[in-house]
Amino acid sequence: MVPISNERLQALDGLIEQGLADGLFLGAAYRVLRKPDQVLASGRMGFAQEEPLTRVLSNTVWDLASLTKPLVTATSILILAEAGEFHLDEEVLHFLPEEAPSLGGITLRHCLTHTSGLKAWEQFHSQNLEREEILRRVHASVPENAPGTAYAYSDLGYILLGEVVEHVTQRTLPQFAEDWIFDPLGMRSTRYLPPEEWTRRIAATRCLDRQRVLVGEVHDGNCAALGGVAGHAGLFGTIDDLTLYARMLLNEGELDGSRVLSPLAARQMMRNQNPPGLNGHTLGWFTRPNSFLPAADFWPEDTFGHTGFTGTSLLISPSTGIAAILLTNRVYMENDGSDFLRFRRRFHNVIAALVP
Repeated sequence: MVPISNERLQALDGLIEQGLADGLFLGAAYRVLRKPDQVLASGRMGFAQEEPLTRVLSNTVWDLASLTKPLVTATSILILAEAGEFHLDEEVLHFLPEEAPSLGGITLRHCLTHTSGLKAWEQFHSQNLEREEILRRVHASVPENAPGTAYAYSDLGYILLGEVVEHVTQRTLPQFAEDWIFDPLGMRSTRYLPPEEWTRRIAATRCLDRQRVLVGEVHDGNCAALGGVAGHAGLFGTIDDLTLYARMLLNEGELDGSRVLSPLAARQMMRNQNPPGLNGHTLGWFTRPNSFLPAADFWPEDTFGHTGFTGTSLLISPSTGIAAILLTNRVYMENDGSDFLRFRRRFHNVIAALVP
């Protein structure tokens, strides 16, 4: 093993410190892994909360935002497909609790890869709607493009997939994820709707729509309107738990004797599923040439990953066996986030320099 120079590790910590000084986030935690279980670099800085002042620790719980999509929803769909409940080219409407004729032709695969033709987002949370009415409106959504003809990163598609999991299993999304993903991997501090006893270790966010600081309440407005549980957002977790999930994928679906996905399913989850011209997306993750993937300049072509609006990300490169996790509460700060997007790409450039 080639040792990592102190200068490069110092450059990584220095970049995080500069992000804190520039007001890009209140606190941050990061970790760089190498298959099978080596930690190349790890650190935590800043604060999870200001009132009371609480430092970021290894057990700080972060609002993972859209990391929910691959970690819970896509993983659950693949588990059910492997169990023979459906195949991915079946239409979504067959697995919903009510008729949804406008969704005809949209498959599970389309939703997983954001090629459903559905719009990216709709502001339900400001309309004082109950969960069932929001879901009815999602079911009635009219696609903006024919399925399979365009790429649009869509929360609506993943809301539908979360419903599919619940309808097929007759269990809630949190229950299924706990039994089939979190418990097998030992992810003890990852869940929807974090309990009150976790409050002191949750990283705060600031919601402009609700005009207040949130601690343990999901930041995503539509997920909050859905009761805090949805297929597109709502998950909270720690960097230690994300480390376990990343190790599972790097090991093709298995961790320390517990198998979540078969090797064949895990490999498909790592590979681009979209044809040329429809952007890069695996069964759950951004991949090249998708500009949403913050892999910057040096990560290999097989890199895949995902980001979360709150300032979270997970990137994995199977060819190098490297995974990088960055968790922040950048939405606590009163800025538009554009400088954070630049910071995150610089962060992944420095990570690439650490790879032996």
